[in-house]
This record gives sequence, structure tokens and C-alpha cells, in this order.
Amino acid sequence: MKVEEKRLPAEVYKALEDIVGPEYITDDPVILESYSFVWGNELLFGSRLAPFRPLAVILPGSAEEVQAIVRVCNRFKIKFKAHSTGFETTSISGTEPFLMIELRRLNRIISIDEKNMIAVVEPYVTHAELMYEALKRGLCFNALGAGPSASVVASSACHYGAGFHMIRSHWDGQNLLGAEWVLPDGEIVRLGSMAADAGWFTADGPGLNLRAILRGITGANGGHGIITKVAVKLTPWYGPSKLKLCGTPPLYGFEIPENFKLYVVAFPSASSLVDFLYSLQEEELAFAAYKLPLGAMTYIQVTTESNDQAWEVFNAKKDIVVRANYSVILLLDAISPNEMEVKEMCFRRLLEATGGEILPLEEREKKALFVQLLTGVGTFRESFRAAGSFAISGIYDTTADTLAKMTEVITRDVMLKYMKEGKIVYSEGQYWLCPVGNQHYHMEQVFSYDSADPASIKAVHEIIESSVRLMIEQKFGPHGDGFLSFDDNVHNIAGPACLDYHLKIRAIKKALDPNLLSESSSYVTPK
Repeated sequence: MKVEEKRLPAEVYKALEDIVGPEYITDDPVILESYSFVWGNELLFGSRLAPFRPLAVILPGSAEEVQAIVRVCNRFKIKFKAHSTGFETTSISGTEPFLMIELRRLNRIISIDEKNMIAVVEPYVTHAELMYEALKRGLCFNALGAGPSASVVASSACHYGAGFHMIRSHWDGQNLLGAEWVLPDGEIVRLGSMAADAGWFTADGPGLNLRAILRGITGANGGHGIITKVAVKLTPWYGPSKLKLCGTPPLYGFEIPENFKLYVVAFPSASSLVDFLYSLQEEELAFAAYKLPLGAMTYIQVTTESNDQAWEVFNAKKDIVVRANYSVILLLDAISPNEMEVKEMCFRRLLEATGGEILPLEEREKKALFVQLLTGVGTFRESFRAAGSFAISGIYDTTADTLAKMTEVITRDVMLKYMKEGKIVYSEGQYWLCPVGNQHYHMEQVFSYDSADPASIKAVHEIIESSVRLMIEQKFGPHGDGFLSFDDNVHNIAGPACLDYHLKIRAIKKALDPNLLSESSSYVTPK
């Protein structure tokens, strides 16, 4: 593969260097090379490494420095893209070399307001950092599916933000209470109450509400500027201020506090599982609850060190695996023994009413799953290990019964074909379904693919496109995220069926970024 390497003109480099100092900008090829790989590259570029390297990498230390950098880019017509923790393709996607604005130095938890349960953070604060600081104050934050090292700013203001205890804490985009936003032309905008210097308590008003333009449901992925601060809502935590670590690397665990109970429960069908989750929401019993995407194989992968070990456990627990295709992991919490007694009684009655059964778990399995529920540690074992990489046919948000029907249709008409051809690793009932507060449900239909096999990679593209077309044909609506729509494919399919939304976001992009310099291939292509 030929790699495109360009450098900034000396005049531009000097102008940027004057902003941050020589120690915080580089075009060293070794450093630039480190920005060439993330998960899913082969789906966008056809190769494991991006076909180009950044023009340079610059590390601002404040919002004002970010603003100055963006203004230099506008003066010299240089494309730019912000980068924080950088988990997936959206973090380095592009169609040509750009200036990488690395936000690593913006790494402070600015404040945690215990009384009002609000945290204000910068882009390099991770979910793990915020979670551990919040626990000390009797609060917690959502545990992201992307793992504990993912940026709070990225998930709340720029990308999706789905996590493991959304039944209690909601998803990150909904928890956004304010943002400091450097627009593509260099203007700084503060959303909601901060626009009037009234504090970080709401992202809505006064006047026009910009939150929908900032992120919508799936975020702009850096396509219309740079977020330098966010305020997010926290959730009450009834556990200890410090959790006791146990286990050995990489199979860490937490000792489960006395006022928490963890279960894995299996159901005879998708409909009975959905009935159980609906009841859990209605009774407000759970700290965390969601359908295990791979059934028993989810917790087998999470609690083992390798595929070989997972295979051994699988063979030893075949009777459980067979029963666990439709299973839920559940974490109950309580502020007193009496409350836990009542919650457990309600839980068992709901289980009886929906035909569920409690599956046996070893203590080490419970402790490893508890870590995942609170922090996201272990997620990549279930996602990547089976075939080397994974993809999602679509990300959907609506009612649980609708989602169950959607997955049935997608499985029957799309997924099984590629599974039988040996191009993906998939089984019926393989999807993640999670309640979001007392509202809707979030679903991701996950499958594994071989990142070194062109036929498997091609199958991923066909699955994503076919799934979106099928949803529209079946009148389910275009709920899909389309985060892998590098060439606007999903937008162009779904847009005409959904009030031409793609034309509207293209107009928004052009209005916010008249010089089209904020790299937006993972948002929308202005045409």
C-alpha cells in the first residue's frame, strides 16, 4: 500500500508552533505513524493502516489555544481533526491528510458538584477516571461499551455513548448538561446555561437549542468543530467509596459489596426476556440490566484469558450454554438490607412470571462481570477474540418489542446467509439489548469478522447496507447509526425515507464550516 505523506508548509508550522511552543507540535514520521491504526481501519481503507499520515500533530493546552489553532487553519486553509482517546475508525478517518489536534493535555476534571450531581471535564478525562472520582462522593457515571479508557467528552458530545448500566444512568448523550464548543471558524460557543454564565446545569436554551445540532443521537464525530469541555449528569452510588480489586491480570475482579447482588438469568424466548426487562424498568429494581449479546459465551469470554480457555469452559458448561441463548445480566443495589430483601423478592416474582431461571455462576465469574458492569473492563474479550475483529449491523433505539422483531428479520434475511457462507461469526439471538432509563431500549446487532480476509470485510459492508435497506422496506424506520458509512452510503439510503435529513445536516455542516476544514467523513460529506 502506498502511503501518502505530506507536511505542513514552514510558514504554517511556525504559526502553530508560536501558539503551543516547539515541544507541543511535531511532524516526526515516527510520531505520525502512531496515528495510522485503530479498530475497523480495513472497513474504511481496505487495509489495516490508514493510507495517509497526519500533516502534523499539535497538542493545545487550553480552549483558547484550540481556538487559535483553528483560526490558523482557516487562514491557511488546512484541514484539521480533533483526537482524544481514539477507540474506533471515526478517530482517524479522513479522505486526505489533515492536522491532528491531539487533546491529551486537556485532561482535567474541572469540578464535581456533589449536591447537584454534575461533573465538568475536559476531553482526555476517561470514564474510569471520572467513575473513580465520583465514587468517592457517593456518585457514579455510565460505564461505556468502548471501555474504561474512552473519553467522556467523546461519548457525551461527539459519538454515541451507550453503556452497561443505562437502565439507571441513561446514555451519555442524554447526560450532556453543557458544552464548550470551538466552531470550525474559531468562534467559541457555550451551550445552555453557560451561555449566560449561569453555571453548568442545562444544555438547553436560553433561545435556540443547539444540543441537537451539536450531537443529535449519534454525534458528529468531530465533523463540525472541537469540544473542549462538557458538563455531564452523575447518578447516585450506594456502594463503598473505594472498591477492593481482586484477581490476577488480565482477569481483574472487584469484591462485590454486601448491598449488591449479581445474577445471570435465562429465558425460553426473546419475548419472555423482553417482558422481564420491561418489568424491571417499571419497578425500578436494577442498577444494571441488559441482554448478554452472545448468551453464555459473553460471560465465558469475559471471564477467561484466551479462546482456548473459553473453549474448555464452553465444553464444560454446554448444558448452560444451550439454555442461555436469551439471557440477562442483572445487578441489584440497595441502601439497606431491608430494601435488598424487597428487591430480591420482587425480582424472583418477575422471574417466575416470565419463565426465567437463575444460571449458576462461580464467584470469580461474578467478580469479573461486576468489574465490566461498573467500568467496561473485559468488553474487548467478547468483541474481538472470536475472529479478530467485530462489527455492528446497526445501532437502533426504539421500543424493546420492535427491536426484537427487527433483529429477527435482520437475522433471517441478512445475517444467517453470511454466517452459513463462513464469512462472519454469528448465531441466532446474538444482539445486545439494554433498557435506557424508563424510556426506550438500545440494541446493537454484533458479529465477528476476520480483518485479514477480504471476503469477510466485503461481507461487513454488504451486511450494514442490506440491514438499513431492510429496515426501510419493512417500515421499521431508519434507526441505524451508520457509523461505518464512510462514503455517505447509509445517509443516502436512509435520508430519502426520513424527511431528507441528510440534506439538512449537510446544510448545517456548510453553515458552521464555510471553508469545509473540520474533517467530516464520519459525519457527513458536504455535496
